[in-house]
Amino acid sequence: MKISGLNKNILYLALVQGSGYILPLLTFPYLVRILGPELFGVLGFCQASIQYLVLITDYGFNLSATQQVAKFKNDKIELARIFWSVIWSKLFLSIIAFFILFIVCFFVEKYNAYWFVLIAFTPLIFGNIIYPIWLFQGMEKMKWISICSILSRFLLIPFTFIFVQSPGDIWLAALIQGSVNLIAGLLSVYLIIKYNWIEGFFFEIQYIKKCLFDGWHVFISTSAISLYTISTVVILGFISNPASVGYFNAANTIRNAVQSVITPINQAIYPRINALYSNDYDNVLSLIRKTLLIVGSVSLFFSIILFVFTDLIVVYGLGEQYKNSISVLRWMSFLPFIVGLSSVFGVQILLTHGYKKQFSAILLISGAINVIIIFPLSMVYSADGAAISILITELFVTISMFLFLKSRKILF
Repeated sequence: MKISGLNKNILYLALVQGSGYILPLLTFPYLVRILGPELFGVLGFCQASIQYLVLITDYGFNLSATQQVAKFKNDKIELARIFWSVIWSKLFLSIIAFFILFIVCFFVEKYNAYWFVLIAFTPLIFGNIIYPIWLFQGMEKMKWISICSILSRFLLIPFTFIFVQSPGDIWLAALIQGSVNLIAGLLSVYLIIKYNWIEGFFFEIQYIKKCLFDGWHVFISTSAISLYTISTVVILGFISNPASVGYFNAANTIRNAVQSVITPINQAIYPRINALYSNDYDNVLSLIRKTLLIVGSVSLFFSIILFVFTDLIVVYGLGEQYKNSISVLRWMSFLPFIVGLSSVFGVQILLTHGYKKQFSAILLISGAINVIIIFPLSMVYSADGAAISILITELFVTISMFLFLKSRKILF
């Protein structure tokens, strides 16, 4: 495939990421005002909690399965085995996820109070099972991800304005937000059947076991990442008040929207590096250097913009009642740049070069650090403390990966 094909994939993934953050931003100012800081905090707390269960069903397949699909995309039999092995694995993992949800809703007081919001978010889990982003990425058919993702989000935007009219409609806001990936998944299944991308039906235990084994290190890594992403919101929700979670969640939503600008580049480059690694290593190194330059430059530019215009973004985007989010967002303003560098160091270099254990170890240690420091920081500084803990943790991740690569004389 020519480089222009890669550019197209980056463009398509940019559309997906853009729709994932920009389109929800159309309803974001409306939701924060209708729900207010306290209930917007409850919404964020429940969504973050459900993300744990999504994480279980995802199991890191978006990296491990993408890698396998990229290698066997021209072998329809092997491709079908990979596809069904991942689907069966996700179904098995979803049983575990729903069992955990049942337990916490009944026996954890904090969740028992918000059980109806948690249940409303469960389409996120179903959508994660049937939406094979990993298949499209590995086959480098990013155009179809764009179609499924953007169409599903456009369909759901009007429902927020129509049905969410008061704070009591928080469960409807959760249901609407949770249904995006489910609709995208149904559309993707239709496309797979229509274009006959998967031939045959397989249920082979040994392949399912292999699928779970291959994804184990990535699952550990993504679980470790959750210790300083998802867990930050959840821990803050347990030790602070819902309004503090609302201030943090509002600022973090803006930060993630800015950070999403660089995600398409990394997602498009990853399968390409895997495809070239064995036969054209010099080109792989050249591609990584270009990616690092582009990701670093773009993310630094947007981080500076975020830092300089924090006050304006919060006041005009969220409203006067979210002024406490200003300092939170300022602490997180350079995270897009820091995370941009670590994503290249970790995903594009460590994983593709076979350093899965080292990748997992760095993230596990970083997650543990975050869990240790977030409690005292959040108790003293509330939402600001949560933001500071993420900043410290992400800096540790990036510096650790850089030092490891330098010690192995890879790229540096």
